[in-house]
Amino acid sequence: MSDKKVLLVTGASKGIGLEIVLRGLEEGYQVIGTSRDAEKLQDAVAKTHPDSLEAFTGLTMNFDQASIQATVVSVIERFGRIDVLVNNAGFAVLGALEEFSLEEIKANFDVNVFGLFAVMQAVLPQMRAQKSGHIINLASISGTVTGPSQSIYSATKASVIMMSEALADEVAPFNIQVTAICPGGVRTDFLDSSSMRRPEKHIADYEMVNKTMAGLNRLNHNQSGDPKLIAKAILAVAAMDQAPHRLYLNSGAIKGLQDKMEAVAAETNQFMDLSLSTDGQA
Repeated sequence: MSDKKVLLVTGASKGIGLEIVLRGLEEGYQVIGTSRDAEKLQDAVAKTHPDSLEAFTGLTMNFDQASIQATVVSVIERFGRIDVLVNNAGFAVLGALEEFSLEEIKANFDVNVFGLFAVMQAVLPQMRAQKSGHIINLASISGTVTGPSQSIYSATKASVIMMSEALADEVAPFNIQVTAICPGGVRTDFLDSSSMRRPEKHIADYEMVNKTMAGLNRLNHNQSGDPKLIAKAILAVAAMDQAPHRLYLNSGAIKGLQDKMEAVAAETNQFMDLSLSTDGQA
């Protein structure tokens, strides 16, 4: 077994996940990347880091509990520990809430929430035993700021943020840290049809949703965030002795957060009398 720190990255074959893998190799980690297609992942790493392949392992993992558990067990058996878990796997379903079928909603939650939960639950016994570790979960600014077309995706990412923050308090006594990363728009294929999904049903009445989707199509590959810089920031967090529980990345995310905080504060103050009227006894 190597004395290198072990970094496990899910959803690692493209986008931010692949950049985290490559950055981790540059920083000297023993990197394990998981994907539904391990061969594609291995090829992607070989193209840019052929000399680092001995420090990289690509594993096939589907987002069902048996596959997740088997993957984590194999990593621990081979490398003895997991120092950093980056839960990156995820996708967006975008459209009007009325358009979605229950099956489409469940599919998004299965990967973005339940799969992420299952990976954390599989890794935590090892981290508790070794009395160290850092879990980094990819959320999104959409978990804090939402809008037309984002109801389901935002719900999944809000779940990631809240789950991460509660877990951070639960595992702090074991010297385990948990951070939810909330990027704004990043230049990946996240909004391509290969990653983003639309509901089968379409309701023409939702003009605002249609306009939003057209705007997202124009934004695709023109977002402000650089995936390489996102990966660099995430591994900077992984190296911190005291990491944040929630971190927003890039100017778009910060602006969205600031606007949201101001709007929530203004609305809270507007209805303060009604809010406080519920204390006491009728």
